[in-house]
Amino acid sequence: MRHTSILAIATALFIIVTTPAFAGGIYIGGGVGSAATEDSTANPAGNAFDESDGAFKIFGGYRFDLLPIVSLSGEVGFRDLGKPNAGAVEYKVDGFDYAALAGVGLGPVELFARLGGMEYDLEKSNASVKTSFDGSAPVYGVGARFSLFGIGVRAEYEKIDIDELDNVEMVSISAFYEF
Repeated sequence: MRHTSILAIATALFIIVTTPAFAGGIYIGGGVGSAATEDSTANPAGNAFDESDGAFKIFGGYRFDLLPIVSLSGEVGFRDLGKPNAGAVEYKVDGFDYAALAGVGLGPVELFARLGGMEYDLEKSNASVKTSFDGSAPVYGVGARFSLFGIGVRAEYEKIDIDELDNVEMVSISAFYEF
């Protein structure tokens, strides 16, 4: 019985020490990863295309810790999904994004979901013919984060639903700092 009490107290102290009490605040970060782009001839200026390339993003936001285990964040950023290509066909997607993140965590670990949008610029190149598009697309995804003393890392899977493409997905690892 005594060992159980000591273990419970140690666990509670660990959670208290590693989770600042209702520690919402400003954060900034950046990440790298891979973006997959799929297209088909059924789309405007479309090609049979299914390629990936390196991608990066930078972001900033404000985190609200509603309860010790529940958080909400508002986030804005910029992402570049690279220039995947196959022979003479090349695609480029980049733009600014915004999202709300909702998370549930215990101690320094949190699982979260993302719902937002992206103001994108898309360029489809096939040999010497370039076609450009722009617009708004919904962005949604899931991720996990780990943070101690304001410094953290997070891993994410995100889907960007661009009308002129069949599928766009980004997988990334990011580092961030909370003020």
